[in-house]
Amino acid sequence: MKRTLLSTFVITACALSVHAQKNTAYAITGAQKGQSSWTAVKLIDLTTGKEIKSIYKDEDQVEILNARTGKPVVKKDVENELVTIKRKQEFSKELDLKISKDLENDLVIIKRKLQNSKETDQKIGKEVVEKIELLRKKYEMTSDVSPAPAVDAVKAIGPVRAVDPVMHDRRHVIILRDRVQTDKPFSTLSAACAYDKKHDRLYYTPMGINQLRYIDLKSETPKIYYFEDEAFGALSSRRDIANQITRMVIGSDGNGYALTNNAEHLIRFTTKKNTVITDLGPLTDDPANGNVSVRSNGGHGGDMIADDKGNFYLITANRNVFKIGLESKVATYKGAITGLPRGYSTNGAIAEKGTTIIVSSANSTEGYFRVDINTLVAEKLANEGSVFNASDLAGGALLSAKKTNDNKEPEVSKDPIALAEMTKAEIVEGKNKIGIYPNPVSAGSTVKVTFGDVPKGKYTIQFMDISGKTMSSKVVTISAKTQMEDYLLPELLGTGNYLVKVSDEKGKVVGINKIIVQ
Repeated sequence: MKRTLLSTFVITACALSVHAQKNTAYAITGAQKGQSSWTAVKLIDLTTGKEIKSIYKDEDQVEILNARTGKPVVKKDVENELVTIKRKQEFSKELDLKISKDLENDLVIIKRKLQNSKETDQKIGKEVVEKIELLRKKYEMTSDVSPAPAVDAVKAIGPVRAVDPVMHDRRHVIILRDRVQTDKPFSTLSAACAYDKKHDRLYYTPMGINQLRYIDLKSETPKIYYFEDEAFGALSSRRDIANQITRMVIGSDGNGYALTNNAEHLIRFTTKKNTVITDLGPLTDDPANGNVSVRSNGGHGGDMIADDKGNFYLITANRNVFKIGLESKVATYKGAITGLPRGYSTNGAIAEKGTTIIVSSANSTEGYFRVDINTLVAEKLANEGSVFNASDLAGGALLSAKKTNDNKEPEVSKDPIALAEMTKAEIVEGKNKIGIYPNPVSAGSTVKVTFGDVPKGKYTIQFMDISGKTMSSKVVTISAKTQMEDYLLPELLGTGNYLVKVSDEKGKVVGINKIIVQ
């Protein structure tokens, strides 16, 4: 009896462990829920929303090593430097007095000049402004005090952020040199990571630094490796948002892939010992995309996932989904995810199992959501309270249409209506007036659904699995005695038997046909 109980306990524990493993992901997030610093990495239980393990946070002491040589990375840059250029207050007052005196005389001249014309006050105002600038330049050039550096100085310094570069009282100018300590692991924040399950590494890249990095997860002491002095992308400056990398994934070939916001650079990096970084070039839009482009500014951010057939799925931050063929680099718009809360951006995504993915948001702690890649309908996971908002997620799974367990096809009843738990009473009296061909078909194919001698009106075509679960649907309008409609089957389907059900506007079933996917 004890042996039986023990065996049951072990089996149950193993089952729970496997289930938990499938619903965990590495997340780039903040130290606390709701923060958006994107400098912390946590292993998250996506089902509960709780932290399992802290992988990295800013205050951690870690070894920073060169990925090629294994030697320590040398600190190169300084922390933020504030440069304040002050000017003498006496000179400012003197300058203001001189300008005011001259301006009084000039204003009289300007008004007289325009008195007999139809010039407007706006024109007078414009001339006054121009005169003020000329006077400033005149007195600044003849003064012993050096003029305050303005636009030219800002340009000379390089990528800086000017704070009130030319103040109205001319007393001082503040310039903030926007330099950062680039050797810090998550300097300039990050929104792209990918988990290399084979080597137990978490690859990532900072948004403002075009450099590939990875965390060695199997190391007993925390270690992070940088591919120093090797361009990872085409970033021209920290504020080059279009060329920032915010999407990354490990493909079915074991290589890593990263994509810039503007989709102009798909970058491949091998994960073997001698890593090779290759810019594969831009993605192109499928002509069928219409006005929805993979390059759209509104589509920046998001994440990528991979399937077991060598394809990628890009989920942009605004919920749009594109399928990307690696060989063609063509992005085909599949639709937008529905069922998410208002304002929920889709910034992170992992493949869960089969055709489902899990998404996270950078701006919401409401929860994580499961999405079927075929229907693009979201369903909230059973998260306990708020969750960690995340700029990116990384997991080791691939999308797949393969069956789980023993990969055997389930036994299928000869009566597809019984499989869908439907009764013959649901069918309109008489013969089935709906036909489908070709049959068998392959996943992602287009089939023809024929309507024969049915009343005119709207009908709903539903594609279902053998349990009766709807996987996709389409509404069509029938206006002829016999009519044929195209129906695109979902792409990620396992081989086996499925059902196509057609109902009228009142929900009455017109016909059900079995269809075989090979």
